[in-house]
Amino acid sequence: MQSSWQFYERAQKEVYRKLKARERPQAVVGAGWGFLDHFFIFLFSLGFFARVDFRLKRVKRVMVPAVLMILTYEVKQLIGISSMNQLEEHLFRDTALLKIIGFTARQIQEGFCQRGKGKRRGPMHRDTLADFLSRFSAKEVDFILEEAVRVLVKHKLVRGKTYILDATDLPTTKRFRGCGMKKVVKKVRGRGGQEVEVVEYVYGYKLLVLLEARHKLVVAARMVKINEHEKCFTKRLVREAQERTGGAVRVLLVDRGFIDGVLLWWLWKKMKIHFVIPARTNMEVSQDLRGFRSEKADGERVFWEETKEVRVLGVRGLLSYDQFGEEGHKRRKGRKDFRANPINGIMVVRWEGREYEVGEEKIFLTSLSVGRPLRVLEQYDLRSEIENQGFRELKQGYHLLKYPQKTCSAIRAHAVLTLIIYSLVNAYKSQRGQRLAHLGIRRWRGKQMGQSIHKMIVYYEGIYGIVDVEELFYLMDMTPKELYRLKIKRFRREIE
Repeated sequence: MQSSWQFYERAQKEVYRKLKARERPQAVVGAGWGFLDHFFIFLFSLGFFARVDFRLKRVKRVMVPAVLMILTYEVKQLIGISSMNQLEEHLFRDTALLKIIGFTARQIQEGFCQRGKGKRRGPMHRDTLADFLSRFSAKEVDFILEEAVRVLVKHKLVRGKTYILDATDLPTTKRFRGCGMKKVVKKVRGRGGQEVEVVEYVYGYKLLVLLEARHKLVVAARMVKINEHEKCFTKRLVREAQERTGGAVRVLLVDRGFIDGVLLWWLWKKMKIHFVIPARTNMEVSQDLRGFRSEKADGERVFWEETKEVRVLGVRGLLSYDQFGEEGHKRRKGRKDFRANPINGIMVVRWEGREYEVGEEKIFLTSLSVGRPLRVLEQYDLRSEIENQGFRELKQGYHLLKYPQKTCSAIRAHAVLTLIIYSLVNAYKSQRGQRLAHLGIRRWRGKQMGQSIHKMIVYYEGIYGIVDVEELFYLMDMTPKELYRLKIKRFRREIE
């Protein structure tokens, strides 16, 4: 069932005209978050919210359209509200922002029903939004993410061929419904200074994310129990990513938690996707590669590249990774007809000007050509950005670890909606080519709020405009004697 939800359209010149003609506006509010209007115009031009305007199966009585609830939660994450308890104080009191989201003046003042009257401030009670998230099924959450990816692909905002697959823990307490548990062994110093092992039990979930490497656009994600292994879900995530992007994934960068010979073979031979992955120190193929450290480059199998800071060795056709092949491949080892499958590797022997001791080198396995091993290393370096600009930004800037409720369904909806707004912001920054491209969401908020402090949003029927207070007084023929921002000649050209 489709809703009648709609949003105000920005019509700057028309608002200027009406103000100059002294037409009474419908409403005038402060523009604390007025900068978001450009972002919302971008979102609606994509057509994303029209795609997710649907009715949840587990919601019998629809009072608030699902798309309005989704957008409200996305805005909560965008402007940095960490707790549901802060909604009424920060978001529901901001009439300008609520109108941009799509609430009507009557809904803002009276809500959607009489239930909870006197206990809420704004269009709904904070618990209403949290309860709404808990009613999302896993299938419905996947649908929203899929639609977000499809609109980005449609508008050619997903352009890269290199992708990152990684996972991060979403820790909770054992009181959270449906959470998993894993045992973690830590080494700590005892009272006497000796090193001892301490066992801890960690509860929670794990978030797996597959995203485009350069612009940080999420194309597939899955939330599982914290004790479940990442590699068990890799095939499904890769297939979803390829289906949604039209086969855009050509190179996959993964960490050693995903290392599995059968899985890597499937990526390369079945899906035609190249991979780069760190090898474990104790692997036979790692020892094999270290044996080439004293070898000279021959241009056929052994390759060296170096700069002042970095020195990298590339070796083609290593035959010591017995697990690299189809299911059951390793079990045939020792038979006369056994043939090991070759795999390429690179080894970093110098990093940031420091030479690694023998046995400390960093080793990576790959299906890519290693004729230029430094290029392979530079490509894998993109994966480190998911920690600095990805998960760290999601946790600190978008409050990924601040859950709306202690239920699995609410946390899953929270995590995926947070990933979606993170992707949409990154797409917006890329699309508009603004200076925002290298700013995190926290710095972006501060920068934009400073620009909005002197502005207000003026509403007329179905339209709005953002007006500086100096512009308003000029239009009313009461130009202040001292002007700090308004350039009259330029402003005259804008309103003509």
